Amino acid sequence: MNESTSSSPPRPTMPLVIAHRGASADRPENSLAAFEEAARQGADGVELDVRLTADDQLVLSHDRRLSDGTVIDRTTAAELRLRQTLESLPDALGVAPGIVNVEVKSDESAEHLARRMLVLDLVLAQLDDRPGSQRFVLSSFDLDILALLQGMDCAHPTGYLTMGVPKPALALDVAASLGCSAYNPWYPEVDEALVAAAQARGLEVWTWTVNDFDHAVDLAKLGVTALITDHPGAMRAHLAAAGFVAPAPADGDEGAPA
Repeated sequence: MNESTSSSPPRPTMPLVIAHRGASADRPENSLAAFEEAARQGADGVELDVRLTADDQLVLSHDRRLSDGTVIDRTTAAELRLRQTLESLPDALGVAPGIVNVEVKSDESAEHLARRMLVLDLVLAQLDDRPGSQRFVLSSFDLDILALLQGMDCAHPTGYLTMGVPKPALALDVAASLGCSAYNPWYPEVDEALVAAAQARGLEVWTWTVNDFDHAVDLAKLGVTALITDHPGAMRAHLAAAGFVAPAPADGDEGAPA
């Protein structure tokens, strides 16, 4: 046996590579084509955005308004689809690979608790209809959403999304107090101290939207759990070239579900 080979340290494990709104650098974001492309590029999962229409239907869209100014939560699903192709959550779940990070959007004022409860009831019901092997994470910037999920005894992991938080330690405490499994900060705000503080609270770090591959290597070395990126295939290739080994797939993560 080659002595130098036997004494070589193990290669570090690659963070999860999650396709941001699907492989959105190559296909329209939040589209079935973007999720299918993410699967082809070997993504560990996808992130998508879900919103409630005026007639209480779930559609995928990051923005509250369509390009023509139409407001999603004030318009029926049928009317919206006359203006723009918006995917449904069940259709997306049918083609999305691996882990699906469902970001629950809310533009409602604080007093509209019923609308928040409704969107969560609908999302959870649709997730419950999927095969038990499929894995989901629910994330939101909205603390009311996260608090409701905790009160509903949500069976899926949750993540607190943040950007521009002046006191990260306090935000981490909030995430932990709400039963979150992950803290999901904007990637320029992630450093060694933040990762260590998150891990001390039992929180994973899922950071977004990482398209700088060299910076991604630095984040991987810090020990983040997941990198959310528009370029999943290129990201995996760059991390592999930097010495990271892809983790063995968990049950249900091998490609797109049926």
